[in-house]
Amino acid sequence: MKKRKVDSRTLYVLIVLIIAVLNPLYAQTIKTNKDRCLSLAVTGQIAPAEPSRGYTTTWNGKPKMAIGIGGINYNLMIGKPVFGWANGERATMGVATVGIGDRQRSSWIVYSSIGNEVTIKSGEARGKKGLVIGKWGGYALIRFDEDILDQLTIGDQLQAKTRGVGLEIEGFEDVYPHSIDPEILEAILTKKSASRLEVPVVKVIPGEIVGNGHGHGSLYGHWNIQTCYPPDIEKYGLDELRFGDLVLLKDIQTDFGMGYYEGGATLGVVCAGPSDVPGQGVGVTPILSTRTKKLTTRIDTDANIGKYLGFDVPPPPPAGKYSAAPPPPPVRSRGVTGLKTNKDKLIEIGVQAVVQPASSRGYSTTYTGDPKVGIGMASINYTVSIGDPTYGWASADHVEPDVTVQGRDRPRASDCAIAILGCIGNKARVISGEAAGEEGIYLGRHAGSDDLVWFPKEVKEKMTINDKIHVNAKGVGLKIEGFEDVRLNKISPEALENLGIEVNNDKLVVPVVMEIPGHIMGSGVGSNFVEANDYDIQTTCPETVEKYNLKKLRLGDLVAIRDHYNCYGTGRYEGAVTIGVCIHGWSDYAGHGPGVNSIIAALPGKIDVKIDPDANIGYALGILKK
Repeated sequence: MKKRKVDSRTLYVLIVLIIAVLNPLYAQTIKTNKDRCLSLAVTGQIAPAEPSRGYTTTWNGKPKMAIGIGGINYNLMIGKPVFGWANGERATMGVATVGIGDRQRSSWIVYSSIGNEVTIKSGEARGKKGLVIGKWGGYALIRFDEDILDQLTIGDQLQAKTRGVGLEIEGFEDVYPHSIDPEILEAILTKKSASRLEVPVVKVIPGEIVGNGHGHGSLYGHWNIQTCYPPDIEKYGLDELRFGDLVLLKDIQTDFGMGYYEGGATLGVVCAGPSDVPGQGVGVTPILSTRTKKLTTRIDTDANIGKYLGFDVPPPPPAGKYSAAPPPPPVRSRGVTGLKTNKDKLIEIGVQAVVQPASSRGYSTTYTGDPKVGIGMASINYTVSIGDPTYGWASADHVEPDVTVQGRDRPRASDCAIAILGCIGNKARVISGEAAGEEGIYLGRHAGSDDLVWFPKEVKEKMTINDKIHVNAKGVGLKIEGFEDVRLNKISPEALENLGIEVNNDKLVVPVVMEIPGHIMGSGVGSNFVEANDYDIQTTCPETVEKYNLKKLRLGDLVAIRDHYNCYGTGRYEGAVTIGVCIHGWSDYAGHGPGVNSIIAALPGKIDVKIDPDANIGYALGILKK
């Protein structure tokens, strides 16, 4: 056989092809100084949730009860969409943690790097491990397996094995890695040439829409991709982002501080959700920065930090899933029953409280001028439970059923996370003492101080004052499809579904024990934050008590308050209806009486009621049996 001669041009082409094939194996490998990076132990703890303590004003002047920052987030995980969560406001993924003490507090956030291992050092999950997945403000965000999440509580202590501070890339000393473990950085980066590094990103974000973050330090804090101008969301496909996605912030530098720099670039990890507040938005943890145009990008829809950490990451959501305008209400016909809600979009957050001791101020003066020692608030109530009468208990005043708890994460109980996020029907569990592990149900909130939780009688016998209670809070932002303008408050989706509400002639038909005229509502009228407050049906006037048969009220009864619209405050609106749950008992003090939590509020024409003597939350929660 005659041998074919290979000419020089063909040989050159073959060599180029061979180099192109082999280049990913050799030319793209980066080298770091990881062998000289210190690995140190730092300590931290799980932080409480930080909901807004009032209504946040959005960019377009609307009130919003904003939640999702901090705490144990049960359903905001790597790979989940950042948009679409009810009432979410810069909602952080995973478990938010902070340092302990002054010196340790700063080292926890500065030293922690994405990919670092974290070990739980106290509590039910002691010894279990997780990974750092981001930073947001003063929080290090940790990912734990779902079965571990159910064992965690606020204040659990952690220890991280940190490595990443001082990390450098050989030949690229003017490109600054931040808050990233060396192995994870090496898995992300490739060497494009002697002078360029290539990074896979889901999106390139222009500096003009990067907001809050300027002026902060590079080892803590975060950037915000502004979402206060809705057209930007569609223009740049921000609604396709997932928690953990890698993005490049163009003309943004995070070398030794955070600021605009033309030609600069910052690589970051999406760590928090969007915002309706001007200047705020999708949170991004910076992990790589340059002012010297050393970074080039490769668009990769799978570029998510979870992939490099070894997690299964869901595919990105379809484009256009987010809409700035609510969908049109569906057509309702006569006789339709059942409710469809947005429960799958609710953020579920862990909150915590302790059993509150009883107190007494001795004799006080009733509305009749008589002395009385009022008891029944706070402590463990062995006598009175949900479903029992509000009236007739000896010397009782504002009697609270079952177990009274208070949050301790803020100086004022009404500012604590449980007071704002706890919703009727949420699962509660004891996490300290003889009754540890026992489960109960969150019942509601009394005024500015006390939260109420039901536990079975045998569990109450084992409980003590200052026992810790953990609640899986879920319900803020709940809406009924087709009735988005009806305000729901302080109730879990499961409890709402069990109330027996029907839809008829485009109205919600709600069962109630009785109707209450708005003019006899007393203490609490004018409260401007319904999430943390109740208000009282006045029992000051004996004739009024008899006229409306108020003595028959039971704890847990549903009532319809006529001519009150408790949407973002408590007050009069002729023709409106507010549905409330009776959560504390009778009072002999002027302006007070059985207290209700507002759970449904609607303008005229949205609600009809039907009288049902068994309309009690205890039945809906499975506590009472008919």
